[in-house]
Amino acid sequence: MNTEQLRHLLPITRNINYMNTGWAGPSPIPVIQRVSETMEWEALNGPASRKGLEFIRGVFELGRQSVSDLLNCDSGEAWITHSTTEGVNIVMHGLDWDAGDELVVCDLEHVALMSPAQVLAQRKGVNVNVAAVSPKATRDDILEIIDRELRPGVKLVALSHIQYTCGLKMPIKEITDLAHQKGIPVLVDGAQSVGQIEVNVKDLGCDFYAMSGQKWLMGPTGTGALYVSKSSMGLLEPHFTTNDLESVRPTERLPLARFSLASQSGALVAGLIEAVSIANQIGLGQIETRSLALSDLLRERVSHVAGCEVLGPITGPSSCGLVTLRVGDWDPSDLVEELEQQFGIAARAVHNPDGIRFSTHFFNTEDEVERVAATLVEVASRHF
Repeated sequence: MNTEQLRHLLPITRNINYMNTGWAGPSPIPVIQRVSETMEWEALNGPASRKGLEFIRGVFELGRQSVSDLLNCDSGEAWITHSTTEGVNIVMHGLDWDAGDELVVCDLEHVALMSPAQVLAQRKGVNVNVAAVSPKATRDDILEIIDRELRPGVKLVALSHIQYTCGLKMPIKEITDLAHQKGIPVLVDGAQSVGQIEVNVKDLGCDFYAMSGQKWLMGPTGTGALYVSKSSMGLLEPHFTTNDLESVRPTERLPLARFSLASQSGALVAGLIEAVSIANQIGLGQIETRSLALSDLLRERVSHVAGCEVLGPITGPSSCGLVTLRVGDWDPSDLVEELEQQFGIAARAVHNPDGIRFSTHFFNTEDEVERVAATLVEVASRHF
């Protein structure tokens, strides 16, 4: 599937220059159809009839296999969740924390990771070590900073694969190697990575990996998954209980069932399966290459715009399809509103660092990037 074929499946491309996939991706028509068809099937056959239950069980089995193949892990190591946030919380609250234990995070993290860290500090007496990482840090800088935090008493390292504010790609494989040398497990927040870059959890070596379905995979909101390596399953206990008998009495075949927090929509999982299928039809390597090429083009164009500053990596292995800019003295939220209302460009305001973030996906075009750059020339001149 090429760019034009994908754009044909995305009605939004005919209405707006959409560069906000890092928040939520627009679902292709086949994803929407798969959700609708599954709901219609349930309406006709009964979601809790024997036939209905067998059907939905099959959907979830296929969903787990689909996600497992995507992450390159065994199907028993992946579980469907409602979001990245749910997966992060399952892990962070599932560990057996004692007062004085230490947790390593970095200061660029999303609130979905920082919030449970703060709760652990307040309720369990966990010491949260916040590593200061520059949005423009090099690979070697990051490894040196994180290595300094890996002291005795650290029970978990929790980091994003790609930092949502600035697009800084973290060297997760090397960080995991450093942590494992000291017997410390690693949790990765993959909200901004899965669907944007190729992710192989076995190659990364991490213990836990939480992902989202609705961002770069362009699946339905309310879908995600959690990977737990076989060797690390014994580290976790459920933080919540459930009335799912498979969760109360987990089988060897479904060891992660006990971490289910609530019933899930089979229709949404069906949509996630379709979204993964579309990503595979394109090729994750193709998506990564094009997203990076488009973001490189945007960074190059704005480098010549007076008043524009790139707040994350300029180029190289630490960069990706997220570009965060400071534009003159514009307030980021005001600029987001101006771009969408006046120019039909969708982006997002972020903080730490404060700026406006653009997400370049496979469906975006060089012409769209050029129009963003030209628009920034105009708006920057008004606030510089």
